[in-house]
Amino acid sequence: MNREVIADVEGICLVILFIAGSTLALPTGSPAGSDLWLAVLFALIIAIPLYLIYSRLLSLYPGNDIFDILEKVFGRFLGKVLGLIFVLYTFSLSSLILRDQGEYLITLSLPETPMIVPMIMMTILTIFIVKAGIETLAGWAKLFVIFNSPIPTITILMLIPQMELNNILPIFFNGVKPFLQGTLQALVFPFGDSVVFLMIFFALKTKKSSYNVLIKGLLWGGMLIVGVSLTEVLVLGQDIYLSTYYPNHSVAGKVQIGEILHRLEVIAIVATITSFFLKISVCLLAVCNGISKIFGFKDYRFIVVPIALLICNFSYFIFDNTMDKFMWGTRAGTYYFLPFQIFLPIIVLIFAEIKKRRELKKKTG
Repeated sequence: MNREVIADVEGICLVILFIAGSTLALPTGSPAGSDLWLAVLFALIIAIPLYLIYSRLLSLYPGNDIFDILEKVFGRFLGKVLGLIFVLYTFSLSSLILRDQGEYLITLSLPETPMIVPMIMMTILTIFIVKAGIETLAGWAKLFVIFNSPIPTITILMLIPQMELNNILPIFFNGVKPFLQGTLQALVFPFGDSVVFLMIFFALKTKKSSYNVLIKGLLWGGMLIVGVSLTEVLVLGQDIYLSTYYPNHSVAGKVQIGEILHRLEVIAIVATITSFFLKISVCLLAVCNGISKIFGFKDYRFIVVPIALLICNFSYFIFDNTMDKFMWGTRAGTYYFLPFQIFLPIIVLIFAEIKKRRELKKKTG
C-alpha cells in the first residue's frame, strides 16, 4: 500500500472539526453553571500541554502511529495489549458520537423517524470515506471547515443585541468546586478526545507537523467552542441552558434581522451534522487502523464495513433513551475517558523518552 500523506493545513482542519464537531451540539462544562464558558477556556489552556505530549510522541517516531510506537517502546506483546486498549477506547467513543448524531437528528428534525435510520445513513457515509483513505478524509475536512467555521461566528455577531451580561455575573457565583468539575468535563470532552489522532497521524508530512497541526487545530477549535458557549449562556441564561439538550439549536432560533434573515436552525443542523460525520469517520479510521496493526493486516480498508456495522449496532443498544445517555455522560463519562486521554499517553511518553535516550547513548558511546 502506498504511504498516505496529508498536508498540515488539512490536518489542522481535521482537528478543528473533530474538536468542534459534537461539542457545538452538546453542552460541555455544564457543572460550572454560568461559569461554564470560563471552564471551557480554562480547559483549553490546560489542554495545550496535553497536546504537546501528543505531539512529542508523534515527533519521536515520525511516520508512525501510536500502535507502532507502543510496539517499539514496550515490545511486541505488551505493545499489542496497550494498542488494544486504545482501540477499545476509540470504539466506545465512536459509538457514543454516532448515538449523539442519531438522537440529535430525531429530536430536532425527524421526531417520527426511528433513530436507527439516521444512524445507518451516517454509518454508510463513513464507510465510503474511510475506505477512500485519510487523504480523502482530510480533503473533505478542508472543504467543510470553509462552510462550518463562519456559521458560529456569524451567529454570535447576530446575537449581540440579545446578550445579557447579567447572565454570567457574578463570576464564580456557584463556587470553585463546580467550576473545577466543569473544567475537567470540558478537558475530557471535547479536548481529550483528540488522543484519537495518535492513531491516524501516521500520514503527516514532516517531523514537526504534529506540533503545527495539533496545537493550531486546538486553538482554533477551542476558541470556537469558548465563543459559542459564552454566547449560549449570555443569550439563554444559566437555567434555560442547563435545561435543554441542544442549546445551540435554541440560540440559532433566536437569530432575527428584520424580515430577511431569521431562524438559522436548519443551517446550524447542517453544520453540526457534517462535523459529526468527520468525527465519526476519524474514529472509525482509528479503530480499523489499530485492528490492522495489532493483527498484522497489510491494509485497514477490508475491515471497515464489519467494524462500522459493529459500531452502529453497539451505539443503538448502549443506552435505553436520551436521558440515560446524558446522565451517564454527566456522572461517569468524564472519569471513564480520563485514563485513556491523559494518564496512558503520559506513561507512554515517559517510557518512549527513556528508550530514545538509551538508544542515543548507545550510538554516541
